[in-house]
Amino acid sequence: MTSNTTSREVRLRETDRLLKRGLGYTDIAEYLGVKKRTVEEYAAELRRSPLPEESDVFSLVIYQNPEYVSALLQQLFAIGLPVEEFAETVNTAMRKSAAEAGAQVSGGFKSAIPFMKTGASADVNGHVKGSMGGEDKGEQRHHQKFSFTQANYLHNVRQALYDRELIQCVTGPRSLDDVEVGTFVEFSASFQANEINSILDLATPELVAAIVRHQHKKEALKIFNFQEGHDARQAYAMKIEIEANAKADLASAATIAVRQDFRNETTREYFGTIIGSEDGEDVTAVTICDTEYFLNQDKDRILDGTFKVLGKVTQVSYDDLSILSRNKFLNRMQQPMIDELSKHLKAASAAGQFDATLTLALEAPIIKVIPIAIYL
Repeated sequence: MTSNTTSREVRLRETDRLLKRGLGYTDIAEYLGVKKRTVEEYAAELRRSPLPEESDVFSLVIYQNPEYVSALLQQLFAIGLPVEEFAETVNTAMRKSAAEAGAQVSGGFKSAIPFMKTGASADVNGHVKGSMGGEDKGEQRHHQKFSFTQANYLHNVRQALYDRELIQCVTGPRSLDDVEVGTFVEFSASFQANEINSILDLATPELVAAIVRHQHKKEALKIFNFQEGHDARQAYAMKIEIEANAKADLASAATIAVRQDFRNETTREYFGTIIGSEDGEDVTAVTICDTEYFLNQDKDRILDGTFKVLGKVTQVSYDDLSILSRNKFLNRMQQPMIDELSKHLKAASAAGQFDATLTLALEAPIIKVIPIAIYL
């Protein structure tokens, strides 16, 4: 990265800071030592693509997909993935014991990585000759080794995407006008886990079967006429038992299928409400994470507050969606069966057995995102 580019970034950041303090274009131009027209160009660029807050540039990352970040880094800078860099500084000196003395000093370091801003080189030489006395020559070598980590890769990827104006900041429904499948987006959101995963921790097949069996018998007994004879009561009891067992077996089988489909330990959905929406209107962000890339594999860390997400959009919907859309089994179930299961779950909730209430719909507008990184 050239010094001109670096200084321009500094001036752009300083312009943004001074504009937020309420200074006019003339005062900013005088402060920066540039023409007023240049400041106007900076201001127009900032309106088109606002700079992230400086506190956002230096982030605490809780989730990062290293494959995505490494691939983007190589594509953006058209180089191989930098792993390590070495620097060597050499100092040599010559000293004479007579009245005249000579000395020579040289040193240099230059970074070969295009996005490293610390690259510099220096070469200073001096030499004085003398004819009297002895000579004493010494040389010092200083070696440094720089390792590139995922933190460095992510920082440079984010900066490059912002510099190229490839990131669309989502703050509400109106900001979705320029968002389509494949768009890089960044947004702040508070997240909730898929409630079904929590319910399935409690709703074992045995428990669901027992609840369904109990509810069927309870409803059947309400309508039975106990004035009937012994044979009629025996026949009705057998009929209730057969029906209850049949419904319980079906509910148990359905629960097993649902649990197997939802128990995907490699990916997990999180439903976010985007912060900063205009006019109080919300945007729902469905973030589909690979669980292995959470810090310390803590899959619940994202639920602890409000976080920023950088990712790519896979779907934009202006219609409500079901949270069951990714579940192969429930997505194929007919509505009467879902209604029957919901009815029994609601009945169990009303009876105080456990809270099985569910919110099955996601409110539009909705964006589905595959995250590159999640940070604070």
